[in-house]
Amino acid sequence: MAAMVGLQIQSAYQKLIIPIICLCIILGSAVSSTAQSNNAPMNLGNILQKKTRGAPPPRSYLKLPKELAPPKPKAARTTDSASPDAPNQSSDNQQAIGTETDTLADSATASIDQNSNLSETASEQTPPSTQQAAPTQTVATKTPQIQPGGIARIQLAAFLTQTGQPLQRGMNWRIFEEKKDDKGRMPMIHNSDGGALELDLKPGRYIVYAGYGYANLTKRIILPKAGDYSESFILQAGGLRLAAVAAGDIRLDGSLLRFNIYTKPNADGSQQLIAPNIQSNQVVKLTEGTYHIVSSYGDANAKVRGDVEVQAGDLVTVTMIHNAAKVTLRLVSEPGGEALANTVWTVLTPGGDLVKRAIGAFPTLALAAGDYTAIAKQGEEIYNRDFAVDAGLNRDIEVLAIKAQ
Repeated sequence: MAAMVGLQIQSAYQKLIIPIICLCIILGSAVSSTAQSNNAPMNLGNILQKKTRGAPPPRSYLKLPKELAPPKPKAARTTDSASPDAPNQSSDNQQAIGTETDTLADSATASIDQNSNLSETASEQTPPSTQQAAPTQTVATKTPQIQPGGIARIQLAAFLTQTGQPLQRGMNWRIFEEKKDDKGRMPMIHNSDGGALELDLKPGRYIVYAGYGYANLTKRIILPKAGDYSESFILQAGGLRLAAVAAGDIRLDGSLLRFNIYTKPNADGSQQLIAPNIQSNQVVKLTEGTYHIVSSYGDANAKVRGDVEVQAGDLVTVTMIHNAAKVTLRLVSEPGGEALANTVWTVLTPGGDLVKRAIGAFPTLALAAGDYTAIAKQGEEIYNRDFAVDAGLNRDIEVLAIKAQ
């Protein structure tokens, strides 16, 4: 009997505890859910992933700027580079002790105006080298029809290199009508110096010459109708500054230094004189390339030469070395005496070759290092003396006016 009562109590307890456990689970779940909604963030990534799975992609939009840039002016139609007879520039052992390269700024100025050496008329012009076309130009594949009437405004700008800044000074612009006159010349309708140029022209065909020192570029442009046009000239030019010293880095008399710049020798050895009589430390503007330099110290035999490379956009300084010095010739009646006037001088090498002739009481000559003979003629009398020249050592050479016994 007792066993029966125990089994009944155990069964009732099991029936009662199971609902209590279920109720506790339900309450715990509700409390956790409430806490999550109040304190813990929801996993939006999973929610969005579920919401967008299988849905069509969202619509895309193009965001435009608030202000639209104005349209660029049309590039002038151009044909192959042509020379309306563009300005023509036309012929002794060198060591460079220093070659310095700097950026040739568009504000760099030469000691003298290079454009003054250009020919006055374009009928004598010839570009020294062919330049590459400007990046913005449109080369005409066929000749367009000219629509007369109205104004064709063109903007011209020149650059040292493809990536350089426009030149603000030092440019020479010459514009010609392509149609020749009765004399067979292209009439020049504009000639100006400065930087960028803006000009109003009639629609038509023109030849434009852009000169920057000894670098230049000529183009044929076509303005088919009224409107705005622009054209860029990539000169591919650089600068060259020349100087010279005596051996041992001894300073030379700059007034006696002159440089001639030639083209690189051709296969037959011929050269063209590009820039004559350049002064020391003068900046010369040239098209990039290799040039042959001849430096003269005085007008006798003190000469050195060598090749130099000019790069677009760079200013290169080249210093040449002369094994030379100045000597002053004096004919005197006694050592240290007064020089006799109206003396005719002849300077010879030891082998008898003529080096220099001069007239005067005390002519000064720049001579290459070596041995010489000075011959002085005073009236019917002739006197002579052997002497030597050492590099960088300037000296007086006295010849005694004493007859040999």
